[in-house]
Amino acid sequence: DTEGGHRCWGFIQSSMQKMIDDGNVLLGKYHEKRDDWTINYRVPKKNTRKLKTVWWEKSHDAGTHGTDMLKKLLGAQGLFPFPKSVYAVKDCLGAVVRNRPDALILDFFAGSGTTLHATCLLNAEDGGTRRSVLVTNNEVDEKTARQLQRLDVFRGDPKFERHGIFMQATRPRCEAVVSGRRPDRSKIPGAHVGGRPFAHGFEENVEFFRIDYLDPDDVDLGTQFGAIFPSLWLSAGGVGERPKPKDSDMFVPDGATYAVLFREEKFRKFVKAIAGRETLTHVWIVTDSEDAFAEMRAALHPRLTTSMLYRDYLRNFRINTRQNL
Repeated sequence: DTEGGHRCWGFIQSSMQKMIDDGNVLLGKYHEKRDDWTINYRVPKKNTRKLKTVWWEKSHDAGTHGTDMLKKLLGAQGLFPFPKSVYAVKDCLGAVVRNRPDALILDFFAGSGTTLHATCLLNAEDGGTRRSVLVTNNEVDEKTARQLQRLDVFRGDPKFERHGIFMQATRPRCEAVVSGRRPDRSKIPGAHVGGRPFAHGFEENVEFFRIDYLDPDDVDLGTQFGAIFPSLWLSAGGVGERPKPKDSDMFVPDGATYAVLFREEKFRKFVKAIAGRETLTHVWIVTDSEDAFAEMRAALHPRLTTSMLYRDYLRNFRINTRQNL
């Protein structure tokens, strides 16, 4: 340098060349005395930042935007203890999926359904198509359960179940958020932070499924296809209408992302039926022969997720069957 000190380049040749190719290196001022040039480089500004560990936003208040909001949505109070602020949940989800407009969000402890509400808000902001799957039981609080048991009303009785968390809060809240109407069908008063009226609802749709235990032998014999079909529809993305399966050699609904072959001897006919179906992503083949299944799977397009019914279904949903060998 001008003072005789040794200096070094800030980048190796390959790194500098990449910055030049990206247009991030600029030639600056020429220095006559030194007979050299100033080289400037720019670093594109990041559009992300590291989140702080402590948030302090008024919209995160669980009283105003949790308890009070749930009361406003359902028109009644005390249906669920301590719901979270929907905006706190939205910001938590946004930290992970804001740049993933087609994300699938899973909440194993749905509570009052705040996660679905937050997902709707995220989609409304940027036109995303994020989906959320909420799982909950229909737990009845201990005090109410004891009172009902004294009246000889127990779990499984509709009079008992109607006091559960799903029936009292989760389902009605999800329906109210999407439709913009309370359970009594009146319009929800008020608006979200930012001005979106609650009564406008959202473009999302909601379906509810009850999970029951099935006899694996009945499933293996193919007598429970109607019961497991919603799981197949969901596995294929839950896209479009969910028609009722019909008794036939195959099930290939128009415009669907899935198809089912019930009789393996009709495989050639099945291949013709699904030819050109670009929206197809999942295929299920009903067969007891692993060799036949492997042969048919090899004949299908590799982009298709092909599964064997009912073997794969039973393996995926087997619960508490691990044995000591």
